[in-house]
Amino acid sequence: MGGDGGSIPRRCEMVKEKKEPEKKNKDQDMVGKWQHCALSGQVLIKPIMACRLGRLYNKEAVINHILDKSSKSHIKKLADVSELKLTDNPTFKGEIHADSYIDHYSAPFVCPIIGLEMSGKYRFIFNWACKCVMSEKATVEVPSETCHHCGGPIEKDNIIVINGSEDDIAELSERIIRLKEKAKQDKKTRKEEECQKGESVKKSSKGSKMKHKKPCSDDLTNGVSSKKPKTEANDNSSSSVKFEESASYKKLFHKNGGKKDKAHWVTYNPYYN
Repeated sequence: MGGDGGSIPRRCEMVKEKKEPEKKNKDQDMVGKWQHCALSGQVLIKPIMACRLGRLYNKEAVINHILDKSSKSHIKKLADVSELKLTDNPTFKGEIHADSYIDHYSAPFVCPIIGLEMSGKYRFIFNWACKCVMSEKATVEVPSETCHHCGGPIEKDNIIVINGSEDDIAELSERIIRLKEKAKQDKKTRKEEECQKGESVKKSSKGSKMKHKKPCSDDLTNGVSSKKPKTEANDNSSSSVKFEESASYKKLFHKNGGKKDKAHWVTYNPYYN
């Protein structure tokens, strides 16, 4: 343990201490969130999608994720994501050489209102209704009830923070649950209204049929209908039909329907004719 020409151990080599958790590199974490797909980890390429939690995805990765039934996620159909309308950054350089300076705050997209780069340094939001992306600073400096980019309506439940903090994600997840419950309730009320409309239509159709079956007031005298029942007239009509049918049948074999020809007035003899 020393003094014999050997090494002298230190306290850190003899006693195991708790290791401090590795600190995340903020720049790398920021680049991973804002320039790479949250599902596949690949570089974001248009068309770029976003969910209601504010995470960014490649459209191809989203489709593959939906087709993979074994994967468990809050994205189960294309209606759970929205395709973003992004504004390109004309000063962004896509290819970065090894000997060149890497600017982590440079981004391929910018705010269309005030020109801030969408790199993670500033908070960005998008409207779920119109899909427009802009910086939160632009909405604070120029408040409006319509979208600054397209002029569409803005609702509080449709504004989503992109790659927000843990508090933002917790608020957005609560909003998703609330919107799902609201959608179920609206669907239930629509079904009830359709059922009520169907029942009212059936009742009105039955009432109209009963009205047609009832006799008119003109045909009633002291509560008794004035219409006469079918009598011999109907029988005579039926017999006349039979007689006409027999006459037409006889014409096929006899002239004048089987009647005898009367003699001329000169040769007429009442005893024979």
